[in-house]
Amino acid sequence: MELKTYKSVGDLIKELDDEVNRIKTVLGEYLRRLDESRARVEKIKKAQEAIAKLTGGRGQTPVKPTTSQTIDLMGLKVIINVSPDEEAEVLEESVRTLQDKLNVLQRVRKALEPLSTLDEGGTAITAVMSDNIPTRLMLKVV
Repeated sequence: MELKTYKSVGDLIKELDDEVNRIKTVLGEYLRRLDESRARVEKIKKAQEAIAKLTGGRGQTPVKPTTSQTIDLMGLKVIINVSPDEEAEVLEESVRTLQDKLNVLQRVRKALEPLSTLDEGGTAITAVMSDNIPTRLMLKVV
């Protein structure tokens, strides 16, 4: 948690808009990477199916990519030799998390719009921020 002070509601709204735009950019990049990862997964599946057809499925195991290993470093998971499936899974989770954060920021921004009338009266605002999302506002008329 962090406390940030703003001279006006407009300043807070501008910072929220900047964060929304940043997240949209990052989200676009992650979605592109996710598409690439899914395409790799699909290519591997098609190659495995083709090999199975060639061998007639007689006791042949599909070609497996190098198996990955996950190590837990005090709560930080390190995946060594990440497979395309695991990479896609991590990217999907990241996209969901960013989309949720984007939705929260947009709702907070919309909720703040009626307070923009306070800009005329000289109101200082202190926001309690969690992960760059305001969770509490303290208004002070100056």
